[in-house]
Amino acid sequence: MRKRFMKLSVLLLIAAFVVSGFSLTKETNSSSIFTTEIEGELAYVPFEYEVNMNPQQRIPFVGKSFLGFCEDLGFSESSGNYRAVNRLGYLGKYQFGWTTLNWVGIFNKSTFLNSPLLQEKAFETLLSKNKWVLRDYIEEYDGQTINGIQITESGLLAAAHLGGAGNVMKFLSSNGDDVFADANNVPITKYMKKFANYDVSSILPDNNARATL
Repeated sequence: MRKRFMKLSVLLLIAAFVVSGFSLTKETNSSSIFTTEIEGELAYVPFEYEVNMNPQQRIPFVGKSFLGFCEDLGFSESSGNYRAVNRLGYLGKYQFGWTTLNWVGIFNKSTFLNSPLLQEKAFETLLSKNKWVLRDYIEEYDGQTINGIQITESGLLAAAHLGGAGNVMKFLSSNGDDVFADANNVPITKYMKKFANYDVSSILPDNNARATL
């Protein structure tokens, strides 16, 4: 009888220890951030600094900056591919035509395609020249709304990249009646809306700008 009582006591102690161990585990893992919905999948347990991290302080964010303007327009043109050549012969990240390349001072396609730095310089040069051509229109129309489209400096420069500064001037002068579309049937108004309100203040208007390294 005594032996049976001792065995029963030991079993009760073991059971109590096991139960208390499981309840402790349940409490420490009660927060949803440490669990996973899928059975059998290992959950990633973040460090405290990761949980409290401010993304704007830790991750570069280009947003509406000039770099953001370049990257977003380059992605729209070619998915950011410096070596891209489309079926119409437009070249590089920003899809330059041959005439436009000549206008910014570039006369060698191979050199252009093989130099990301030259392509970036060519884009800045084109913006500078278009900004000079459109300077009076930017001053007059910036901040206005035409056919539901907010007119901004960056939107006009993006539209000029797509369809030329002359077609942007026609759109503004006609109060939105004359809308040019490129060979892919993309209207300049799409770029006016898509690339509105970027900071392009670092680009100065200069009709004599040239793309040189």
